[in-house]
Amino acid sequence: MSTDVTILAAPKASNPSGGKKSSALIDNVWRAVVLVAVFLIWGFLSTISDLVSSPVASFLALADAFADGSIYRHLWSTLNAVAIGFLIAAVVGFPLGYCIGRSKFLGAVFDPIVAGAFATPRVIFFPILLQIFGVGVGAQAAMAALAAVFPIMVSTTAGVRAINPLLPKLARSLSLNRLQTVTKIYIPAMAPSLMVGIRIGFSIAFINVIIAEFFAARAGLGLLALRAYGQLDLPMMYGLITLLALIALIGNLALWAIEGHLRKTT
Repeated sequence: MSTDVTILAAPKASNPSGGKKSSALIDNVWRAVVLVAVFLIWGFLSTISDLVSSPVASFLALADAFADGSIYRHLWSTLNAVAIGFLIAAVVGFPLGYCIGRSKFLGAVFDPIVAGAFATPRVIFFPILLQIFGVGVGAQAAMAALAAVFPIMVSTTAGVRAINPLLPKLARSLSLNRLQTVTKIYIPAMAPSLMVGIRIGFSIAFINVIIAEFFAARAGLGLLALRAYGQLDLPMMYGLITLLALIALIGNLALWAIEGHLRKTT
């Protein structure tokens, strides 16, 4: 008597990394399609309206500004104000957000105050900043710091409150001191939320620096764009708008990449 035994082959394991790479490639292709569509629409609008400069003329005007060196002082002023203001907001916002998130008393007192201040347009404080710092990078950086500190505070507070309550107990069981608890337990656990606040804070800081340059500045890309508008130099104006959009895009993509890396490692 013979017995036939059929051995079923185990299904091949799928390759998740390959699927992720394919999905990322598709996403990048669609992003490129969107950008091409934007430039095509821009080019079409330039053919039907005298108020819209063509992409080619705008890029040539911007290239001329880089070639003769006239744009570098304004570019440095804008980037300097954004960097200083953003760093001040981070240095102030992280500790305050951490303290508010850790303390029920501070949370009860400051949560409604921070929410109300977050909803207040910071541009209304720019005349006060001009009186304090004068016209220049100082007032623009202060404007950026005042605008960016609130999203960083809010995201830090939310990140602290979302920490698993077992993690502080783990820190005590490992006999970690306060500094070690913050650096080894809290910051890794809060990292994704912190990066969201940093990304939003950078965007708001950049926007408010440009707004400040529209009102009062000795140099800056916003001031240069406003001058181009006043002189009806449409190619230069659209070129500067494109440059500002490119700077904001590069900054956000860099922070987005850091955020994605932190999400994978935490």
